[in-house]
Amino acid sequence: MTPITKHQSRLGVEVLRGCNLSNLTNLESRELKESLWKHGVVVVRQQDITAKQLKEFSSKTFGDFMFGYSKTKTLDPDISPDLQSQGVYILGNPKGLTETPVGKFAWEWHHDKDGVPSTEGLDMNALYVVMLYGVEVPPEGVNGQPHTTEFLDMIEAYNNLDHQHQQQLEQMSMYHSPPMFSKSSNVEDVPRKVHPIVSTHKVTGKKGLYLGSDTAIAVGMEDRPEEAKRFWQDLFTTVLDCTPIYSHVWQPGDIIFWDNSQVMHRGTPYDAMKYKRIALRLGVVDKE
Repeated sequence: MTPITKHQSRLGVEVLRGCNLSNLTNLESRELKESLWKHGVVVVRQQDITAKQLKEFSSKTFGDFMFGYSKTKTLDPDISPDLQSQGVYILGNPKGLTETPVGKFAWEWHHDKDGVPSTEGLDMNALYVVMLYGVEVPPEGVNGQPHTTEFLDMIEAYNNLDHQHQQQLEQMSMYHSPPMFSKSSNVEDVPRKVHPIVSTHKVTGKKGLYLGSDTAIAVGMEDRPEEAKRFWQDLFTTVLDCTPIYSHVWQPGDIIFWDNSQVMHRGTPYDAMKYKRIALRLGVVDKE
């Protein structure tokens, strides 16, 4: 197997050095998946592939059960065809500098699994994997530091709680709706699903927390929104206090993969009026 670069956290290891994802062997595909389940977040560097090739790789490695925020039926003439494929979502400002880059809502902590529509036969604990390909990367964020995406290890977060708190949370579930729909004027249009706060990973058997986003409402608090909000914020503050953040520093050509059953994440702000950012996102439920 290809050597894995070690980090202080188990998150964010580099795998498959020198490989091209568009022509992986079956052995390399298995290595990628095994590393992802083990580490929660992995990165493959120095890639140069099209949106279509990314989708073909995803289908071969994880299966055809793909979900995205957008399924473009026709090509956008203002965007390169190499960046477009059904089910592959373009984040950033691919058409040029703008005050409102696509995907700005992702600058809040969340699990992407909240955005998967309710689907028969698909439970909320499904292995939902997201891959994000940095085609063009800003040199810095608004803080003047390198452009990053941040991750929290929710298995470590659970393990760092005291036993009494773990037991309390194991008896609870929350309703979840994705952040991009949180301000919907028609509440009935907002997809809302239930997920236990503590769940067991389908591959590793490890327990971890699932918090969704700050739109989550604990079951039993549906009629007490202020209490529900305070409960989520207090729990998330506890997680932040006991769990180090892994920040992935982007390089052009990086493809980062994360397992939404193990980690929360957020993008970090950048000046979209000053810098170009193009990233291709694809989400898929692993066929196991």
